[in-house]
Amino acid sequence: MFDTSKIIATTIIRRGKDISFSDLDDELLAIDAQAGYCYSLNETAGRVWALIATPTPVVAVCEQLCREFAVDQATCLRQMIFLVQGLYDAGLVQMVVAADASIPSATPPGASVSRPDGM
Repeated sequence: MFDTSKIIATTIIRRGKDISFSDLDDELLAIDAQAGYCYSLNETAGRVWALIATPTPVVAVCEQLCREFAVDQATCLRQMIFLVQGLYDAGLVQMVVAADASIPSATPPGASVSRPDGM
């Protein structure tokens, strides 16, 4: 398992599951019926999701977010690492550890996970 305490600016991340999210107001929502979870990403976390459709370094995502949102690079990087840790824990992202290798996979700030059965 990937040690998420080792996530740094140059860590390459990508989506870990093929889950379809749907727009609902300013959020993205998805249901993973197999796992029994519902995922909700706020506007910023949804933008991160869009940016990691292909393997992308954390710092590149932050650079784009800094252009789109009123956030400085240091704050963005801290919050991105926290978000990525949560997404990883939920199994939604993978950390790319080599050219083609990745470790399979989270509830981060901006994302929430709930079970439809109330558990």
